[in-house]
Amino acid sequence: MGCFHHTIEPLFCRTGRAQVQFALRDTIVFPFSKLFGSLIRHISVRLIFQFSEEAFIMKSRFKILTIGIAGFCLLTAAPQSYAEALPQAVPVLISAPAVQQAATVTTKPIKEKNDLITVDLSIPVIEGLKDAHYQEELNDLIYRQAMKDMDTLKTQAAEEVVHAKEAGYEMRPYELNIQYKLKADGGSGSGGMFSLQILTYTYTGGAHGGTRSDNYNVWNEQAAKTIELKNLFGEGYKAFIDEKIKQAIASNPDPYFPDTFKGISDTQNFYIERGDAVIQFAQYEIAPYASGMPEFRIPIATNGTPGEQPTQPEAVPTQLVLNGKPASPEEAASVYKADSGLLMIPLRASAEALGYTIQWDAERQAAELTRDNQWTILQQGKDEYVYNKMAPLSLGEAPVIQSDGKMYVPLAFFSDVLKAEVTSEGGIVSIQLQ
Repeated sequence: MGCFHHTIEPLFCRTGRAQVQFALRDTIVFPFSKLFGSLIRHISVRLIFQFSEEAFIMKSRFKILTIGIAGFCLLTAAPQSYAEALPQAVPVLISAPAVQQAATVTTKPIKEKNDLITVDLSIPVIEGLKDAHYQEELNDLIYRQAMKDMDTLKTQAAEEVVHAKEAGYEMRPYELNIQYKLKADGGSGSGGMFSLQILTYTYTGGAHGGTRSDNYNVWNEQAAKTIELKNLFGEGYKAFIDEKIKQAIASNPDPYFPDTFKGISDTQNFYIERGDAVIQFAQYEIAPYASGMPEFRIPIATNGTPGEQPTQPEAVPTQLVLNGKPASPEEAASVYKADSGLLMIPLRASAEALGYTIQWDAERQAAELTRDNQWTILQQGKDEYVYNKMAPLSLGEAPVIQSDGKMYVPLAFFSDVLKAEVTSEGGIVSIQLQ
């Protein structure tokens, strides 16, 4: 049956899967010529009314109103004698779980370069949150913070160049780089939680720059509000999280300053990713610069009580194609799926096939990759991937050395860090880098 779109569109009226039908004892023919004048003559509409088990999918807020309007329109379009014959139909409602739409993030780029500064900003612009007013305010806050960082850098650079001339040394240009990562999109798959991480890298001279992490965690509701750790772990969240972090540090104390961590703060930095609250610390806060920004993952669903970990990673039968050439059967067979569900790829064989040279630092358990003017470094057990002078990226899995002696990295390392073209479909993983 065709659909009267303007009349009953809220019912999602379609032929096939979702259709609206009404029951009549007999077939009824309506003359529509009086309604449409000379444009439509001798047209009859045969309405066969029937309720099916899959009928009547509708928006909840229009459940009663829409039926009333649709029925009213049909009744008034027919002669009164036919209207009196219409039965009082009761709709059959088929309940279905609500699917919450995910938010998206687009980029507002700002670039500037001169003798004093180099600015490369990818400012996130959030779209699709249920609370449009909150979304507008959050976007404005993020933009103003980026502009404040840029203005501060320009002021410092202008002061530094004057001092450099007076002191007789050459000033190295200052740098500001802003990148972001959507950690949770606020849809049904993330439990309605939206989490955005913004990494701001600043270089003002010296051996290296510094990176600041700003995380925005929001309940994606009609009246959006900030997610706090106590919302996720209850009133005793501090003691609970403190104990988890202390256990993690005690099991691997080398990367941290001794006896530095005393407990999380009231405004503790964190983001949400794949069902975990990731507690994050600033550079130098509890560890030296080489340790980056330490992170501790605590599952939300189980209030931080991890389940038993499998003793062996799950193997994934697949074909590995590197720059158009199939990898050896041994390398392809070594691809596996981590507990997080991410595909883990052998680093050396894959990177070398893409034209990278790898240097191994046995003491630090770190691999340094170079290709032309591209450089990246990654370290066993650290979910921090550094590319050139960009802020470290978190990919959800740290590099790991398996029992075969090979280092494995998430598939996203090749797309997000090395900027390769990556596809994974039909059991074939393809990594292409020109």
